[in-house]
Amino acid sequence: MGMNIHVLRWPKSFCRFVCRIVCKRLKTSVALLLVFSLLYLFIWYLRQPAPPEYITEMAQRKDLRQVVEAVGEVISEKDIKLQFPITGIVDKVHVAEGDTVIKGQELARLRSSGLAADVNGAAAQVQAAQAQLQELLEGTRPEEIAVREASVANKRASLEAEREALKTAERTLETSQRKLEILKEEARVSLEGYVSTARSSALQYLSTALTAINVMDDVMNGVDLQDAFVKYEPHEFQRIAGELQSASSLVDADMGQASSVRDYKQAITILALARDHVTDLGTTLNRAYNTVSSLSITPSFSNDDREDSKSDIATQRTNVQSAQSALESAHKTIRDAAANFDTLIAAEEKTVGSAEGARDEALADIRTYETALRTEEAELQLLRAGSRKTDIDAARAGLNQYVAQLQRARERFQDTIIYAPLNGTITKVNLKEGELLSTSFASDAAITMLGESPYRVEMFVAEIDIPKVQLSQSGSIELDAFPNTKFLLTVSELDPAATDRDGVSKYRAKLDFTDQGDALRIGMTGDAEIYTDFRADVVTIPGRAVMMGEDGGDVVRILKPDGTIEERDVVIGMDGAGGDVEVVRGVEKGETVVVLVKS
Repeated sequence: MGMNIHVLRWPKSFCRFVCRIVCKRLKTSVALLLVFSLLYLFIWYLRQPAPPEYITEMAQRKDLRQVVEAVGEVISEKDIKLQFPITGIVDKVHVAEGDTVIKGQELARLRSSGLAADVNGAAAQVQAAQAQLQELLEGTRPEEIAVREASVANKRASLEAEREALKTAERTLETSQRKLEILKEEARVSLEGYVSTARSSALQYLSTALTAINVMDDVMNGVDLQDAFVKYEPHEFQRIAGELQSASSLVDADMGQASSVRDYKQAITILALARDHVTDLGTTLNRAYNTVSSLSITPSFSNDDREDSKSDIATQRTNVQSAQSALESAHKTIRDAAANFDTLIAAEEKTVGSAEGARDEALADIRTYETALRTEEAELQLLRAGSRKTDIDAARAGLNQYVAQLQRARERFQDTIIYAPLNGTITKVNLKEGELLSTSFASDAAITMLGESPYRVEMFVAEIDIPKVQLSQSGSIELDAFPNTKFLLTVSELDPAATDRDGVSKYRAKLDFTDQGDALRIGMTGDAEIYTDFRADVVTIPGRAVMMGEDGGDVVRILKPDGTIEERDVVIGMDGAGGDVEVVRGVEKGETVVVLVKS
């Protein structure tokens, strides 16, 4: 039967309508999804924390000067009191009252041979440090490398020679050990019969001794004999019984050792022991015989009983004495037979010991030469590599340190001399040559003079800064009346006691002008500074970059090229002008340090 299939067909207009609706809704959904995605990304961006902003400075290598700053005021003071800042013996006084002097003229000095030696020593250290730095800068000379190469070759040759000596010592040791083993084997084979005989003899005669001990035990345990001993010789009875018991133990032990004898040395040893123990037993038997002979007759111990006991003891004593003689003879026989072998073996053992000593000495020498060779090769590599930057920097830092020491030595030496700070007339001299200036003299002026110009600078230094200030230090002042003009100064006076300034304790310092000029007026003020210390060619960073670490030490934060921060321990030296500080160790020139972090 046939089947008719009818296909449902939609009108074209209806299909186009459905497609328009679907496309319109799809576009709307995509647009909404895009809007919500952009909104989400915007909100996420707003909630992200802002990256920190670093305020940084680069570490620099430069000269650093330490200064003490304060407001200075021009004052009028014609009378100038001059004093030594240290004590000592007056060496020379060059002026008298009424003398006219000029600025810089030497007025008096103290004995200063020790301080002069310090200056010369510090100058020598500077020269040595300069030479060392120059040597590093110039590098290694070819002649030095050649000398080191020759030394390396010499050490290598010595090492090879010692290795050959070790081989010779080992061959000698091996030969001696082989000969020693052969001698011991020959002795074992040759004396094997003697060992067997010695073993048999020892067992035989020890058995005789053991039999004698057993017989003596029976004799001593007789009731009648014990009764006589108790009455007349109780202590001797205890002694003989104890010796017999000890002898029994020793003989039993000797028999056990004799049964296990395997070589002639053991045989000689056990024969000697057996002989000695049997000899001691014979002594005990002889004492027992003499004691029994001296015992008195008792009702239970007749003369016949005593004679029977003496006869038993005498028989065993004879047997023991015979055994002792036989053991002595056996011991001498095997000892004489082994004497030649012992001599040869002892000589060869000495040879082995000498060979071992030579080997050990060669090994020790090899270790010594290997260490020396490694050291020489390492030093040669250093010479070939030349000077490292760190070595040069260390040498330069050492030179700076010695320069600073020289400067301090010169300053201490200058403290022994009084110079005229300006032109004027000497009004009083309180010094005599050879006079000892003590600490009590510090309150009096050594020399007083009247200056031609009345102007000086007075400044009040904070308590924290006054330890840095010393007489004769230089400084300057920029007066408000003369902007951008610095007048050079020299510290000439320091008050020993503090002065109250607006409720704050400060110390007054007076400074003399190096060149006053005609424009100065009393009451002029300005920013004054005293140069208290100096470091040449050192690494510096801002003092604000230094923080306190967890352990209380100084640390800085280093901004690395990849943007990360490294916290590093540092050693800080001198504080300088402008807030910079010296870095002794921990930061190199060109590194970037973080001064401030802005969140």
